[in-house]
Amino acid sequence: MTTRQGLGRRPFLTMLGGGASAFTLGFGWAGEAAAQGQVQGQAQGPGQGAGPGLLGAFIAIDSQGLVTLQVPSLEMGQGTSTAMPMLLAEELDADWRLVRFALAPAADAFLRHDGQRQMTGAAVTVKERFLPLRQAGAAARAMLVQAAATRWKVPVASCSTQPGQVVHAASGRKLGYGALAAEAARLTPPANPPLKPEAGFRLIGQAVKRLDVPAKVNGSASYGIDLKLPGQLAAAVKRGPAHGAVAHLRNPPNPLPPGVRAILPVPGGLAVVAESHWRARQVLAGLEIHWEGGASFTHAGMEQRLRDGLAREGTVMEQRGDQGLHLGAEAIEADYYAPLLHHACMEPPNCTARLADGRLEVWSGTQEPTLSRALAAEVAGLPLDKVTLHTVLAGGGFGRRYERDEVVQAVTLAKAVGAPVQVLWSREEDFAQGYYRPAAAIRLRARLGPDGMPLGLLARLCSASLLARAFPDHFKEGRDTTSVYGLRHTPYSFGGLRVEFVHAPAPRPMGFMRSVSYGPCVFAMEGFVDRLAQHARQDPLAYRRRLLAGSPRAQAVLDKVAAMSGWGGAVPAGRARGVAVHEIDGAFCAQVVEASAPAGQPPVVHQVWAAVDCGRVVHPDGALSQMQGGILFGLSNALAEAITVKDGAVEQTNFDSYQVLKLDQAPQVQVALMESTQPPLGIGEAGVPGVGAALANALGVLRGRRPQRLPLA
Repeated sequence: MTTRQGLGRRPFLTMLGGGASAFTLGFGWAGEAAAQGQVQGQAQGPGQGAGPGLLGAFIAIDSQGLVTLQVPSLEMGQGTSTAMPMLLAEELDADWRLVRFALAPAADAFLRHDGQRQMTGAAVTVKERFLPLRQAGAAARAMLVQAAATRWKVPVASCSTQPGQVVHAASGRKLGYGALAAEAARLTPPANPPLKPEAGFRLIGQAVKRLDVPAKVNGSASYGIDLKLPGQLAAAVKRGPAHGAVAHLRNPPNPLPPGVRAILPVPGGLAVVAESHWRARQVLAGLEIHWEGGASFTHAGMEQRLRDGLAREGTVMEQRGDQGLHLGAEAIEADYYAPLLHHACMEPPNCTARLADGRLEVWSGTQEPTLSRALAAEVAGLPLDKVTLHTVLAGGGFGRRYERDEVVQAVTLAKAVGAPVQVLWSREEDFAQGYYRPAAAIRLRARLGPDGMPLGLLARLCSASLLARAFPDHFKEGRDTTSVYGLRHTPYSFGGLRVEFVHAPAPRPMGFMRSVSYGPCVFAMEGFVDRLAQHARQDPLAYRRRLLAGSPRAQAVLDKVAAMSGWGGAVPAGRARGVAVHEIDGAFCAQVVEASAPAGQPPVVHQVWAAVDCGRVVHPDGALSQMQGGILFGLSNALAEAITVKDGAVEQTNFDSYQVLKLDQAPQVQVALMESTQPPLGIGEAGVPGVGAALANALGVLRGRRPQRLPLA
């Protein structure tokens, strides 16, 4: 039986393309039934040279020695298309110059370990695949060695490998993996192949070159927006400014304008299908559309409703001991607020669909292949086995590509016009129809003991529930764990802790965003800890260190960032430093921000220091990039980003009104990756939430008052 982290007793073999020119090894992510399955499709992305045929959850080695891993996670810039092949190549002893990747289509063979869905997010990819991919590589290596030993008629034990080759040292003979592929394909893979000792790692932990970069540099990388199929039409879409509004088209053009194939309804709006996107957008902009109904609200009204919700007792999400609020002096209390935020991906939402001969093909850079494929089948009215979803590179995701509106639109239109249709949202449509990070109001209350340390903490958050919308089966008795990350998951020892969630349904759908609720929760928690340190008349970093007595890993990253930044030393005139530390996805991160606050101008961030413990680091360059990018993403969130709403309509229409961090605002960023032999943990979100909190604490020193709402500009 396939185990959660193993190959299982019966990994399967299949010949690629029906010939003897390639070797493929399948291995199970989720269970034996999934591992035995096969799906039909073409490798997508830079690894497509592996060849056509039936593709399963497998590695492939062709006759030229090229090794291809079909990656079950979306590549959206985070680097999983390099880290995952590294794990495979390490145990396979592959020549990294001959390693490729392909993006896997949606299929049961690629489900996560829980067998529920194929998904990219929550920083789990490397964490979950670390052992299975290594086992797959070790099994393939053992088969290649066996094939060579059989050909040479020597004992298996007398053979070894070097990158891309099997070696028989006694005779000096060598054979490349490509020359052995056909013979290896006829062997039975070992169930429990031995793995390398950590001291023997050649790739894991090394700064190897990313596999996706060459194609992105030379322009050959193909994103969803780049796809061109024979006979493909283009669609521009528009939905009501207020969520739920119904479209009424006045004076529809008759006949249709030149170059336009159809003007059709899509859920919540209208679409123009034309020969080009430009023509579709031109015609759509000229239509006279009356919008009726929809949710009418304002961002100010939403904020007041969330703040009012803090007066209500919420569902208890965490209870550890007595909060101690009945003891000691007067309680210290503070309220915090974080607004709606937009994902603002570089590549706008898009999807291409082709329905022909009773089969549907969909091309999408989706973080939710399983759910997207199922939804596409439902819209098309086809059984799931008649639907193929091809995963393509995505120009940023950040949680937005969990959503599937564009999939519904593309399939709806392809079905209606009988031709391939690519839906491409305008930037204005993206802003107007975003799945924003929920706004949140947070109240924290504590009393200090004689030693200045908290006797306990009460944390109450009022927000919309992400689970209630996206996964209602998991929203029970008012509980939503995704809304209180950073409050429940805190490394601090408060003596007692009570975390409550007050559900305030949103007037429009909200969505998961990079770091989810860690952003607002860490902002509140770290600002409040600074406040407690001030009341206790203690240095904020030293105060945190005392609170982290029960978390040595958190203490270690705090000590590291203190040393990196020279905490306690001289600070340039007009500047101040703030600190924040938190746990996220099992990892620990500490940051120090040095900033200034010129009168009447936005804050200026000069330097960010960060230390992170995310367990064993597979690809250091990738981890550093993730941390650096996450810090800049979080800093952009904190400095100026906010979605505002009037009469139910979002007021931001493009990047001229939605301010993101600009190049000249980016600080120097220095990151330290803590050495660790612990299993890998997620790092894709680790840098995001703490930087805004550390900046807020620096501004508290400069301005004499600690910010309690975002953004900070």
